[in-house]
Amino acid sequence: MAKRDRPERLLTDWDLVFDALSDSSRRYVLQYLYERPDPVSTRELALALACRTTDRPPDKIDVQIVEQAEVGFVHVHLPKLEAADLVEWSDDQVVLTDHAETLPLFTPSYRGVVRPEETGEE
Repeated sequence: MAKRDRPERLLTDWDLVFDALSDSSRRYVLQYLYERPDPVSTRELALALACRTTDRPPDKIDVQIVEQAEVGFVHVHLPKLEAADLVEWSDDQVVLTDHAETLPLFTPSYRGVVRPEETGEE
């Protein structure tokens, strides 16, 4: 079999994308950003994730839980998403990159990749 001449960068990019997608919180962030046209603050992302994980409305979430989630975003999740070129993050504002929107992450056939699992209710 002939060896294909592929740049190493391409392989590294996919490894970073798969690593970024390996966590359900990061997949949730991608879906959350996809549904919003404007940049989102890390605090808003943290609150949205806290609501999702605790199944409580925003006004019933303890501030410490939101702060904990925000620390996780800033130090773990956003750097991984940024390294994979899926989000741009600066001045506390996060937005999907053009690259992220070109990947088939948000198409109906790939719906389960970034969207939370469906509960069966529609």
